[in-house]
Amino acid sequence: MPNPFSAWKYALIAVVVALGFIFALPNWYGKSPAVEIRFNEGTAVRKSAAAIAPMLAENDIPYTRIVVGGDRIDILFPDTDAQIQARDLLGRTYPKANVAVNLRANTPPWLEKSGLNPMNLGLDLRGGVSFLLQVDSKELLARKSSELIDLVTTTLKKKALPIDASEAVDNGGARFLFDDKAQRRQALDALYPILPQGVQQVSEDKEGKFVVRLFYTEQALAAAKRRAADQNRVRMAGRVNSLGVAEPSVQVVGDDRILIQLPGIQDVARAKELLGSTATLEFYLVDEKASPAEIAAAAERRHAPFGDKLGYFENGQAILLKRRVVMSGEHIVDASAAYGQQSSQPQVNVVLDSAGGAQMSQITRENIGKRMATIYVEYLPVTKKDADGKTLTEVLKKEVVVNAATIQGQFSSHFQIIGVTPFDRAQKLAATLRAGSLVAPVYIIEERTIGPSAGQKNIEQGIDAAILGLLLVTLFMLLYYRRLGVFSIIALAINLVLLVAAMSFLGATLTLPGIAGIVLTLGMAVDANVLIYERIREEREDARLEAREAVRMGFGGALSTILDANITTLIVAIMLFSFGAGPIKGFAVTLSVGILTSMFAAIFVTRALVEFFLLRAAQPRLGL
Repeated sequence: MPNPFSAWKYALIAVVVALGFIFALPNWYGKSPAVEIRFNEGTAVRKSAAAIAPMLAENDIPYTRIVVGGDRIDILFPDTDAQIQARDLLGRTYPKANVAVNLRANTPPWLEKSGLNPMNLGLDLRGGVSFLLQVDSKELLARKSSELIDLVTTTLKKKALPIDASEAVDNGGARFLFDDKAQRRQALDALYPILPQGVQQVSEDKEGKFVVRLFYTEQALAAAKRRAADQNRVRMAGRVNSLGVAEPSVQVVGDDRILIQLPGIQDVARAKELLGSTATLEFYLVDEKASPAEIAAAAERRHAPFGDKLGYFENGQAILLKRRVVMSGEHIVDASAAYGQQSSQPQVNVVLDSAGGAQMSQITRENIGKRMATIYVEYLPVTKKDADGKTLTEVLKKEVVVNAATIQGQFSSHFQIIGVTPFDRAQKLAATLRAGSLVAPVYIIEERTIGPSAGQKNIEQGIDAAILGLLLVTLFMLLYYRRLGVFSIIALAINLVLLVAAMSFLGATLTLPGIAGIVLTLGMAVDANVLIYERIREEREDARLEAREAVRMGFGGALSTILDANITTLIVAIMLFSFGAGPIKGFAVTLSVGILTSMFAAIFVTRALVEFFLLRAAQPRLGL
């Protein structure tokens, strides 16, 4: 009887298995402690790469490999002691560069150049740190109030309509005072078409004044909080990327919390400082009409006149600014700290996006000769206890006027800010600005650290469970199915390799529940072979078919049952991935990939092994 498994089928299976072994190979080499150095320019990378090796040798710090690529240099070390020594040495040698510790794959260069990397390990396997951040809704609502005030005052000013005063109220609202009903009616007519969605208005008469109160609906406030949390998630992802962590997790939890997991990170203090800091820059035009007496009076009563904002320099000197923000940190796309060539003082070099550059160009063109102030804004979490003894965290807004320089000429996307001292403060500000200013301040309310030893123990226990399961399955298949059981075990090993290869190729993260998914996949893979072999046994006993025909009838007859069982399981795995989070997603990814690889191994690889090694004989014996 001719062999239905032609040469091209054997070749195709061989190619898939070979590729599987190649893609899985990087996982054999593991990862080593490393120091990452990021520079702002490529010239510094090339110069430093040649100097690092002699520097480490001179200080008796052993290393295994130096990898240069793009704007960064990675130095791999045999242990964490050498890594920390090198981090301290390189940090002192390159104060303007970003020096961080992390883990880097030991993949050989020939594999690395092919773009092959090992599977990422989750927080529970590699160790690391998890932060739960709270979005400060109070400051978010204060910003919503400020936006309403700016919108209303600017609109009424353009239409030459009078307004007596404005003030912020709770829950992101604002109140506006007018001298008579006619003025209020004109203002309402002008504001009605431009009010944001979800804003409602109420007219009130209070203490001889005619009031318009604007407020957000509960649905609009809830949507604003969710939107702020999601936008902050995107900005936080940018900050996390600057830490050089492989496969971090940044996700919104509830309406106003963000969960950040950093597997394998070693510099926890730096991560905490970067993620917990909320700093940005704001630019205001100086009120040139304000006299020293008016500034002193405003500082004494700590309240600015209508349309102005009261600011303070580092030395406590007051200044009156126009209330409207000229530019905020949301338009900053790049920032770097450096020493000025002429002044030798710390400065922050700022680059704006196209919209911010166009806006800054227009403002500077229209205000040449006037002063523009730069305010450094920082939000500091303060912990205190309430009357019941419960710990509460509030965010205090700290504003410092960095400088108030005269606009000498028009500029747009590139400019420098001086006055941010000392230099480490300028570096911190530049790093925060590069990551993007947050829509609302955040603060850390929970921190959990998993040590590398705990992660290693989880890995060892997971591997032991997988090996034990594999041994028990092997013993059963060999005792019950004999020669056919050998082919099942070979296919099972290939299935495991293909599963690891697929997860490495997809960049998936392996977690402890993911290992459970692997063990479950191994059992499901053997289950398919059990169905096939039992069908073959039935065909031989009931229909009295010879071995070749029984094998082919068995594989064909069991195929529909195997597909039905695996497709329903795959649907469940997809649902778990869609609606789950964290460990549940890790389990779902492993299970989904494992289902596909187990079907390939059980149906095609096992069939090819049986056809090639058994059915080519003149009198094939199955051993059933």
